[in-house]
Amino acid sequence: MFNVSLTAVNWLANVQGVMYVFMSFFTGWIFQKLGVKRSLMLAAVLNATGSAIRSVAVKLNPPSFIITMLGQIIGSSSAPLALNIMTTFAATWFTENMRATAGMFVASNYGAILGMFLIPNLASGLDKIPMVVHMVSGIAVAALIPIFIMPSKPPTPPSRATSEGSTPSFFAGIRMLSRNYNFWILFLVHGFNVGLSIAFGSIFTQVISPYGYTDAQAGQMNAVAFFAGTLGCSIAGPVLDTTKQHKLFLRLIAPMVFVTDIGFIFIVQRNSYAAILFVLSMNQFFLSFLVPVVIELSSETSFPVADATTNSIMWQGCQTFGFLIVLVMDLLRDSEGTPKDNMYRALILQAAVAGSMMLLCFAFRGRMLRTEAIEKMQQLEAENEKVAESQHQPDEFQDEEHSLDRI
Repeated sequence: MFNVSLTAVNWLANVQGVMYVFMSFFTGWIFQKLGVKRSLMLAAVLNATGSAIRSVAVKLNPPSFIITMLGQIIGSSSAPLALNIMTTFAATWFTENMRATAGMFVASNYGAILGMFLIPNLASGLDKIPMVVHMVSGIAVAALIPIFIMPSKPPTPPSRATSEGSTPSFFAGIRMLSRNYNFWILFLVHGFNVGLSIAFGSIFTQVISPYGYTDAQAGQMNAVAFFAGTLGCSIAGPVLDTTKQHKLFLRLIAPMVFVTDIGFIFIVQRNSYAAILFVLSMNQFFLSFLVPVVIELSSETSFPVADATTNSIMWQGCQTFGFLIVLVMDLLRDSEGTPKDNMYRALILQAAVAGSMMLLCFAFRGRMLRTEAIEKMQQLEAENEKVAESQHQPDEFQDEEHSLDRI
């Protein structure tokens, strides 16, 4: 369609990762300056603009790859604005008992599920690609409407302890984080966890194809694994909000990621479709379950640094790690092995990274500073109410005495 190499076409996808890392340097500052609504509006406008440019590019005769890439760059710059705002949005609109659940809906990325199944079925041939591009543009433009009409913030803050006035400035927050080693432990955990998911998803077909599995079978496995990951993330939110046992789940789930990654080393063989599907689904379930756990813990242990700052750094890290892990795993391909081009050594690296992540989870010793601040605020409010009641009682007794004197 574009008369360019496959490598150039692949860069239409790769540019999103590059733009994510670049834009994440600024999202924390943008969120603090613009607020939740205007940040989401900016993301929606960039997404719609990029989609519109791609629509123009495919209508040209011949279609323009350069203009398509321009639209892809602009559209990709919206992704970190929409995803990095997860904890900031939850803190603005939801109470402590619903934060993890609210963040789960953002991290689950249900739109990606729709696109995964809808777009490949519609784009059945080259002649159908322009129609799909125009359809995506229409959806992007339609998404602007609810963003523009949504309120800027709730009538009353869900938590006084996490209100905007209690957070330091962006640069002061960066200085505070630089001295918080527990936050950087979580940064590595999140980077390794999501980075492994990004990398393995990128090369999964290359991992199983040397053993005789087709692209169609790889697509089926990826689709089921994607659902398993969404299920894990969906369960994690309510469980965390109900139990508040973030540290416990951090230490329970990380070993399961490690075990399933070890399982891949031995399970990837010929005629093992069901076994591969099971281990892959379990791996993605635990990987995704860990995401809300780590994100919420990062906000807890870094309080009172703004969620916008911590979340931006966390997601920037995982995109960077994902990119690096893909490069290293690709270099570990064994072109002379049996079977040819097997990724056995890459799977060993994957398990080693997961093992390092597990050890980091057990090394985490951060405090739940945000929860402690909220509890102290609630105790202070309760004490103030008691004082007010005790001061009010003597006045009532005094009124009764005056009434008796008049009688």
